[in-house]
Amino acid sequence: MLKGTISFVFFLTIIGIMILSQSFVWSPTTDECKVTKVSKTNGNKSHFFGLNCMSCHKAGRPGKSCFTIGGSVMDEARGKIHKNPVIKLYTEPKGGGKLVATISGDKLGNFYTTESIDFSMGLYPTLIGTPGVAEPIKHMSHPVFRGNCNSCHGYREEALGID
Repeated sequence: MLKGTISFVFFLTIIGIMILSQSFVWSPTTDECKVTKVSKTNGNKSHFFGLNCMSCHKAGRPGKSCFTIGGSVMDEARGKIHKNPVIKLYTEPKGGGKLVATISGDKLGNFYTTESIDFSMGLYPTLIGTPGVAEPIKHMSHPVFRGNCNSCHGYREEALGID
């Protein structure tokens, strides 16, 4: 009898561990991740310039959508927001290879999208800046594997890796 009880408890423990581990590995798509949001030129729906968008805009967080990429852009002098920035993601450095995505930012200097972007092989961001300034185009020299741009780029100084 004791041997049967121990086997049954062991069985239940294994089943419990399997169920618990599945809850950490598999998580269903939540309602907030089904909401489509894309920044648009001259739009004004964004907020919290300079903060890491992905700290709220991901599954289980308070944002009303799950961004695949998001960030904020300062002007070349880093003195004010860069209105309506354009971010392009390429498969190779300095705008080379295949153009994977173009994200147009809004008039508040923020850009974001919930559209699917595959970062798994690494993408090279290019910022299309203001025509006529010293650096109208900026390229990142190393690939990125996720779209939480403001986790590295603050609104006061540039992150390393910008050419």
